[in-house]
Amino acid sequence: MAGGQGGATVSPTSALHAGLHDALPQMAQTFRDPWWIIGSAAMVLAGIPDVVPQDIDVLCSRRDALQLREAWVDHVDTAYRPADETRFRSAFARFVHLPMPVEVMGGLELMTATGWQPVQVHDDVRLDIAGYGVRLPTPAEQRRILLAFGRDKDLAKATRIPVLPEHPHVA
Repeated sequence: MAGGQGGATVSPTSALHAGLHDALPQMAQTFRDPWWIIGSAAMVLAGIPDVVPQDIDVLCSRRDALQLREAWVDHVDTAYRPADETRFRSAFARFVHLPMPVEVMGGLELMTATGWQPVQVHDDVRLDIAGYGVRLPTPAEQRRILLAFGRDKDLAKATRIPVLPEHPHVA
């Protein structure tokens, strides 16, 4: 938990919701292409327990990432460099003026054995958050993406997502 002034604390979940509440109006105004919340924030929004997001990861088009960077130019954390730049590439920006930082990855690509491959969401769900339609990968899709990322922290997150049968049978 992050400490606030006067000893007050803000839970990561409330910081996530406050960050979304503050970020969604600008994102909805700026983005023209499909976009998704991914990573730990998406896991929390999907109801996966005991996940503590440190930021809100947004997967979007390169064009939308550049437009948001222009809209929030005064709030870009220019000193921040994402880890594993040899594994991932995108139009990246981290915005720190919100209750929880937002990291935008436009046109995210992952280095694989066959070269750079776009990270795509094939199956998603929509949530209504503060009157805005927000997409996130289904839990199975989140698991697939995290496994593809292949870093220890992503593999650990993937194990937290329950594996459900593709076609559950009703007795």
